Amino acid sequence: MNNSALKLLAILAFGLVPIRAEQSLSHEALFAPNKEFPYFEANPFPSNAARDRFDLSLGRFLAEASLLCYVKETDFIESALLESGFDEVLFFAEKNTFAFLAMDSENLVLVFRGSEASDPADFFTNTKTIQKPFLDLGTAHSGFIEALDWVSDDLRSAIEGRGSRNLWISGHSLGGALATLFALRESEKTSGVYTFGAPRIGGIKLAQNADREISLYRIVYDNDIIPRVPSPPFYRHFGTTHFISSDHELIQDPPFAEKWESRRKGHAELIESLFKDHWLEGDFKTIPSDYVVDHSPRRYVEALASAKSPKN
Repeated sequence: MNNSALKLLAILAFGLVPIRAEQSLSHEALFAPNKEFPYFEANPFPSNAARDRFDLSLGRFLAEASLLCYVKETDFIESALLESGFDEVLFFAEKNTFAFLAMDSENLVLVFRGSEASDPADFFTNTKTIQKPFLDLGTAHSGFIEALDWVSDDLRSAIEGRGSRNLWISGHSLGGALATLFALRESEKTSGVYTFGAPRIGGIKLAQNADREISLYRIVYDNDIIPRVPSPPFYRHFGTTHFISSDHELIQDPPFAEKWESRRKGHAELIESLFKDHWLEGDFKTIPSDYVVDHSPRRYVEALASAKSPKN
């Protein structure tokens, strides 16, 4: 019997092998509010962020901001943003919708919190998939519209009168859906929208009309399942897709075959990692599916931090 087999038997029988917590892919490690992450130390806000194209530096900053948005303590969020160079931070919370607005002399950064597994209200928001009219652009997910409506007026009031500052809007998961809808409502003020693992939000007409209204950059990490729901033909994506492959290469609007090959490789790598890096090390809390693992906001931050230059 080889060493790996003996190690596995020891774990199962006696629990003799310690868990390496820093490599944990448990639900807690991947999705819990993260107050240990060194926010914005490696990826500060780029003062010269591009308005007319995808900006990797801005994407990295907004990914960290979207991870930060899951932290429950507003004092912690405010401190992290002020230390990174912003002058003021406002918070918006109503029912299960939460967002913050960070401001300096030239920029407004609006970030929406995504779905939380412990919040049943988020579950009901996500399941309200019947579409209803949205502006004059088409139809959108009624649950997303309802969640945005709880804070939309207050956000508009906060943004009005801030002059000609750049307005960057972002969010992970449900937060990305809300960011997109709010940007469409405030399209004349919006400089760009960056979403991470966001679901589809509307129908064919909305997809056809929305591209002329906003610059939307949808960042999708390999096998993340959430960007694939709700399913077509009644729901469609729009905007530019920046796909992060299993090799952490950024690919703009990749063909199906290229995505399929990356996802196949990602599946194989996770299966190997489950045995070699987690189960054999005593970590049995690891989520055994990269459909879920790849949706983690932490994984988006880590992938973008090491991502190679975008490939067209």
